[in-house]
Amino acid sequence: MASETDNTVPTLRKVLVSESEPLARRFRALFSLKHLACLQPPTDQTLPAIEAIAAGFASPSALLKHELAYCLGQTKNFESVAYLQHVVKDTEEDAMCRHEAAEALGALGYADSLDVLKRFRDDTKELDIIRETCDIAVDRILWENSEERKAEKLKPRYDLRGRLYTKKC
Repeated sequence: MASETDNTVPTLRKVLVSESEPLARRFRALFSLKHLACLQPPTDQTLPAIEAIAAGFASPSALLKHELAYCLGQTKNFESVAYLQHVVKDTEEDAMCRHEAAEALGALGYADSLDVLKRFRDDTKELDIIRETCDIAVDRILWENSEERKAEKLKPRYDLRGRLYTKKC
């Protein structure tokens, strides 16, 4: 557990949102925040890390925002959903960012995103890349919440040394 004086997340957030920082340094801050946002079980730094990542969506860099969306999708945390939905809904946002946000919502697998994703999937005036990604995300969420998925038995995976592989965020 982090102490009250732990400035890790605020420091990383400051670097991430600073337009004067080199993009490489901002990406390092993002990946450090992603690590904190993905900790299982969640810690007192999880939500602040998610909020810090989401604060980066104010950047004009489409490349950075694409990675922000990807990282939020990897958190497996419901707190990421509203931020990603906001990006998908923002028709002024770069299509690459909206695509990645829709994909991230699918990766999270929460049924709360179905209405938003279906709306953009079914909008014939929407860009094909957004419609197609929303379609895939809808299918992914439906599968994630299906009885078929719950009944699925996966074989354990092993790394090259024969150790049980556990996927980390």
